Amino acid sequence: MGHVTCVCFFASGSRWAMEARHVRRIDSAVTQPRYTTLEQLLFSQPSHSSRWLTLHDAQGAWQLGITGDSEIIHLPSTAIHPLPPLLAARAPHPALCGVALDEQPEQPFTLLLNGERLSPLQASTYQP
Repeated sequence: MGHVTCVCFFASGSRWAMEARHVRRIDSAVTQPRYTTLEQLLFSQPSHSSRWLTLHDAQGAWQLGITGDSEIIHLPSTAIHPLPPLLAARAPHPALCGVALDEQPEQPFTLLLNGERLSPLQASTYQP
C-alpha cells in the first residue's frame, strides 16, 4: 500500500492537507511580497496567521498563512478520494480537490488541497 506525504494543518475548524512537494518551506513570518491567508483565499475571511507556507506559482514564490502549526503526515493512498461531482461543483475554491477518510473518530476526514491550483488573488494588505 502506498502513501502520499502531505503537510497537514487546521483551519476554519477543519483539518486540511496538501502534498508536501508543493511546500518549499514553512516560516513564522511573511518573507515574500505576495501572500494571503488560507481563510482569506478560500472563504474571504480575515485571520491572523502564525505560520506561512511558501508555495510557488507561475509568478514565483508566494506565501499562504495558516493559523497554527503544521505537520508532515503520510496519507494512505487508499484513504484518498476525489470530491463527488456535486460537491466539486459547489466547492468554495478550485484548489479543494478531495478528502482523505480516517478511522479516528475525533477527526474522521481531512480536506485536500491541490497546491498547483492555489495562488494569491493579489498582494495582501494583511499585517502580521
